[in-house]
Amino acid sequence: MVSFFPPILAILAVLSLILHSFYVHSRFGVKDVPNERSLHDTVTKKSGGMFFIPFFLVSVFYLLFSQSEANSLVFPEEPKQRMDIYLLLAGILVFCILGFVDDLYHLSPKLRLFLELSVVAVFLVWTNPEITFFGMISLPKPVQIFALTVFLVFAVNLVNFMDGMDWYLVTTLFLSYFSLASVAPQFYAIGHFGYSLYLVLMISMFGFIYYNFPKAKLFMGDSGSLSLGFFVLALPLFVGKWGNSNSIVWDVTYYFYLFPYFWLDGIFILIKRFFQKKHLFSAHREHLYQRITETKLGKIGSLVIFSFLNLTVVCIHFVLKSNGISHLLILTIIFLFSVISYGLLWTIVPRKNLA
Repeated sequence: MVSFFPPILAILAVLSLILHSFYVHSRFGVKDVPNERSLHDTVTKKSGGMFFIPFFLVSVFYLLFSQSEANSLVFPEEPKQRMDIYLLLAGILVFCILGFVDDLYHLSPKLRLFLELSVVAVFLVWTNPEITFFGMISLPKPVQIFALTVFLVFAVNLVNFMDGMDWYLVTTLFLSYFSLASVAPQFYAIGHFGYSLYLVLMISMFGFIYYNFPKAKLFMGDSGSLSLGFFVLALPLFVGKWGNSNSIVWDVTYYFYLFPYFWLDGIFILIKRFFQKKHLFSAHREHLYQRITETKLGKIGSLVIFSFLNLTVVCIHFVLKSNGISHLLILTIIFLFSVISYGLLWTIVPRKNLA
């Protein structure tokens, strides 16, 4: 019998809150000074990722080496699967450190891109995940590694670009779990590896989640957004590799279900700024969620709107899949729904104060 919330998680949650409270109320730390493009108007602590990511890593290692019926969380026993988890955790740590250095010194985009590509390529070569592209037979390994490396690095940075509002990334990643559970229910069910890792992550972030609620007293910074992006995008690669003969093989198109409005808003604004000949890496306030915060709805209203839309996509996906609809048709329906709803919002939300 699997306990949904074993006592060890309650202890971890309390420790997370204490750790983040110490950082928020201390005199040291990295500070984010607001400017004309910021959604906050006071100096606020950032780089919260340097606290909840190490706490997550230590917690996972503790649970890995103290498995028992008492903690009720399942982690793999096979050496190859454990090695995959170690590599995943190592990648998270490297992205956290890289993001923290960027928070402090603002690395050049070329250097940061080179380091990110190197880390992801090494991770993929060592883990050798099973994945298909658009439902086709898996590509030759060298081609697959190259294509997947470029895609993952782009997606991780997209998550980083979209991290600009209190609780926005937190709620989006929380709902992405349910999207993943709908695609691969065995892997993400209670008592399985994906569920265990996701649950420990959310518990480790408990203190950050508390202080990031609008009006935020703490931001995660690049140290948090880069490492979280890597975790959420890399973990599904093990769905086919860790599953049984009846499990699905992860397809690259399944990534759209994770956070459809992240993809649409992020990619649309990048394309828009490219054709307007604006700097793609500079801060701005052109994203739809930023525009909504400048209305009377504010940050809470923007969170509610996008959370509702993401949850609606999860429900549509679940209903269609339960009725035996093909993956291609499900993807088409969800894509059209997301594009139409995003376009309607973009049309009705007034424009002002755009960078």
